[in-house]
Amino acid sequence: MFNRLRPEDYQTLRPYFEKHRYPLCEYSLASAIVWNRCLYEVGWAVDGDLLLLAETDLQPPSAKRLLMPLPLPFRELTPAELAGIAARHRHTRYYYVPQDYRERNAAELEKFFTVDEQPGYMDYIYSTADMAQLSGHKYSKKRNLISQFSKQTAAARKVKVERLTPANNGACLNLLDRWARDPEAGAHLDMLNCERKAIINGLRNFRELELSGVLVRLDREICGFAFGSRLSDGVFVLNFEKALDNVKGLYQFLDNELARHLPPGYSFINKESDLCKPGLAKAKESYYPAFRIRSYTLTLK
Repeated sequence: MFNRLRPEDYQTLRPYFEKHRYPLCEYSLASAIVWNRCLYEVGWAVDGDLLLLAETDLQPPSAKRLLMPLPLPFRELTPAELAGIAARHRHTRYYYVPQDYRERNAAELEKFFTVDEQPGYMDYIYSTADMAQLSGHKYSKKRNLISQFSKQTAAARKVKVERLTPANNGACLNLLDRWARDPEAGAHLDMLNCERKAIINGLRNFRELELSGVLVRLDREICGFAFGSRLSDGVFVLNFEKALDNVKGLYQFLDNELARHLPPGYSFINKESDLCKPGLAKAKESYYPAFRIRSYTLTLK
């Protein structure tokens, strides 16, 4: 039987996520918690040395699927083991199977599963140093946009960057409330209701989920924020980034400041997938990802 995933489960389940080697953003425990009940229900169960996570769509026809199991201590499971686990728990499908697992086990997987790529779920991974320094010709447009932002705010507007903490993230909640009450104020913000719910979940459980991020103020008024969570050793996943897009260069400034303010030890930033949105894919490519990781589904034969 699967338990509903809640913020209070974080410390109990954290050991399973400490040394895993799944590079896709769905394997951030904090991310799974904050998105729960937004688009799907996430449940968890322990089966021997395995932590199992399962998703069930909230909207009919309420499809169900497992994520890759998380052994403790971590080890790579064989396709035969995956098939046995799925059958034992009456599931027929796995989501978010990383590209490298599929490549290492291609022949064996074909014996048990039908393998399909998940369109729109390819993750983009960046060098933290590149995002923080923006060195070289390829980042000249980014540096130029940040320069334009600095020039337009230097004369009459004071810019302040703060690390996001439980003490100040209430400003982000207030901003979301203001945008909700006044559609005109939030007209330049691209955000779905389900994403707003996930952001609120994250901000309200910021300390408990060990989240990190920054916010930007113009003339003491918050105009953007970005925060995320630990994915694995050396990898930070940027879960949320929101800013008013009518302030030219603000998003580029926010991206740069987030990379500069990350806690030590994060060599890479996973900026999640493009969801098959051409504009989002173009924006992600413009930062020259160090690599991209495709996601696959496995369906029992």
